[in-house]
Amino acid sequence: MVYEVRRLRLLRELAALGTIAATAEACHLTPSAVSQQLALLERETGTVLLVRDGRRLVLTEAARVLVEHTERVLAELESARAAVAALSDSVRGTVRLSGFPSAAVALAAPAIADCRTAHPDLRVVLDEGEPEASVAALRRHACDVALVYEYDLLPRIRDAGVTVRPLLREPLLAALPPHDTTLPADGSPVRLADLSSQPWIAPHSDTALRTVVERACQAAGFEPRLDHTSDDWTVIMSLVQAGLGVTMMPRLVAEPLASEVRLCEVGGLRLSRTVAVALRAGSAADPRIAAVTAALERAAARLEGPDLTGL
Repeated sequence: MVYEVRRLRLLRELAALGTIAATAEACHLTPSAVSQQLALLERETGTVLLVRDGRRLVLTEAARVLVEHTERVLAELESARAAVAALSDSVRGTVRLSGFPSAAVALAAPAIADCRTAHPDLRVVLDEGEPEASVAALRRHACDVALVYEYDLLPRIRDAGVTVRPLLREPLLAALPPHDTTLPADGSPVRLADLSSQPWIAPHSDTALRTVVERACQAAGFEPRLDHTSDDWTVIMSLVQAGLGVTMMPRLVAEPLASEVRLCEVGGLRLSRTVAVALRAGSAADPRIAAVTAALERAAARLEGPDLTGL
């Protein structure tokens, strides 16, 4: 019996997302259609793939084995597509690039301009997205290249269907009010312990950065008092400038917005954010994707300096 790749993809998405409803939404299908396709896959395999545990569906051992093989099958299909595309004498077509805002400014914009000059027949379409959403979009072919980030003190991205290539590492900087005389005024490193009595400001949706802030402060011996949260970095910087608290943010975010806010490194800790490019496993040799990846690497190299380390 031949297994239908489309159904294997659905099983893989179910394994990643956990529910029929989430799988249906991600794959733009109805829940009943997903259930029907998975039932057909069970008939193809001749074995039970899903069992109900209360309200949850749990993958059987056979389903987990099938998902592991599916990742390799899909990677081989991507490699085949890339090999065929590499036979062309020109770089043409469309690449969908997903990136978070600070990387879109510092990396995506110059990379897209670079591609437009070097490859006039290549169209790069940018869509904004945070890493988790971008990786999910890669998996379901909603984008082809994604700019993602990882913080120190947190686990790395692990996804068998996605390869991650680091582009640069940037420090996390403390942002301090401009007129607080109790804090360093000369740009010298600040110890987190010296900020223990300060109110803190943190991003609302970037839970990874908020977790890093909390863990770093805990390592310094205190729990940060989060008085304000926002998803708008200009709002966060305005709150700091008004003397309403302190925060930490990546250099690529902080420097364009700093105005009067004082930025300094954190003494005694190596806190950083690694910016990387993520691709579907097997797709790197596709000339279109290779061209965009190379342009992103050149853009990252131009940003290198004493505080921005190319990788």
